[in-house]
Parts: sequence; C-alpha cells; structure tokens
Amino acid sequence: MKKITIPYLDTLFSSPEEIAEILDEKGVQETIETVNWKEFPYQPQVSFAMAYNENHLFLNFKVQEQHIRAMETETNGNVWEDSCCEFFCAFDDEGYYNIETNCIGTQLIGWGANKEERTLLNPETIDAVQKHSTLKRRTIEPQSGRFEYQLTLIIPAATFVNHPGVKFTSGMQLKGNFYKCGDKTPEPHFISWNPIEIEDPNFHRPDFFGVIELA
Repeated sequence: MKKITIPYLDTLFSSPEEIAEILDEKGVQETIETVNWKEFPYQPQVSFAMAYNENHLFLNFKVQEQHIRAMETETNGNVWEDSCCEFFCAFDDEGYYNIETNCIGTQLIGWGANKEERTLLNPETIDAVQKHSTLKRRTIEPQSGRFEYQLTLIIPAATFVNHPGVKFTSGMQLKGNFYKCGDKTPEPHFISWNPIEIEDPNFHRPDFFGVIELA
C-alpha cells in the first residue's frame, strides 16, 4: 500500500492557477503509472501533487498523452468516457467519495459504499469546487497527437457532504487513490497510483486505497 504525506498551504484566496504554481514549488510530484489490466496497456504520463489547509484540499494533475477526448460538458455526466483524472477518498469505512474531472473541467462527484450504490452530489455543491484546465473550457473531438495539460482543483471541505463540519488537520489520515482513464478515447486506458489487484477494470475498490497523511 502506497502512502503520501501532503503539505499544509498557508493560503486562503489563491486561484487554481496560483495553486498550480505553488504545488510545483512545494508539492511532491507523485506518478500515476500502474497499468493494472494487460488488455489496456496504454500508459500516458501522469503525475499529481496535493496539499491542504483547514478548509480545502488542493490537487494538481499534470498529463502528457497521445490520445484525447473531451465531449462531456454536463455536471455529473459521463466524464470517465473522456480523458479524465480522478481522485477517490474515504474518511472512514462507511463509504468513499469519487471526484472525477475530465480534461476540460467537467466534473462528477458521488458518495457511497461501492460502485453500485452511488449518490451523486447536487450540481451546486460540485460547482463550488474550483476547477481550472490549461486546455480551457472547450469540447475536443476524439483525436490522436501530442497533448499536454494541467488540471487543478480546489476542493472545499463542504464537498464532503456526508462528513459535515470536517476540518483538515495535521496528522489526519485519509484513504484514497488517484486515477487516469479514458473509456472512449482513441486508446482506452485505466491507470492508478496505488495498484488494484483484480481481474477486470474497476476503480471503485476502496480495499486498494493508499494512505494520504496530512503533514
């Protein structure tokens, strides 16, 4: 099981663009590089850096890939079919949150105990997550070439609706995993930070979450 320790950021009002720069300076870059299923061998180059303050989690993905798609523009739509970066996390054993964001910033967030039992958050709560993609907000037809972008999220504590009043404090531990996928890109792929040791592709496996410790 992998473990990361994320730093505290003394910032209250920074934009996602500023957060990306700060994480470049202060964050530790972790790679998402585990190809869990040999039927899907394509491996884009993906890394992430993460930090926190009392009321937010900050997350920046860096992606280089040869195949891209960005067709979903509706909140809670099928973002996983596009070039998509995902962060799943759990505070306890009751359930986990799936935060899925395509490469142009369209987002889906749910909560539940497993893949089949998901409750999607309301769009107003999801809209409160600040999102910025260097690709801007534009649809991209499936295509191949060379694509490089960053995707930055500022996730308020209030996003975690089943844990009202949660604060992020030093020494706190979350369980979680980070993913890159693209079900309907020209080259479908399903890679993860912490390995998932099962036969068929499925990111909804909290039993394979790693540890995220707050410094």
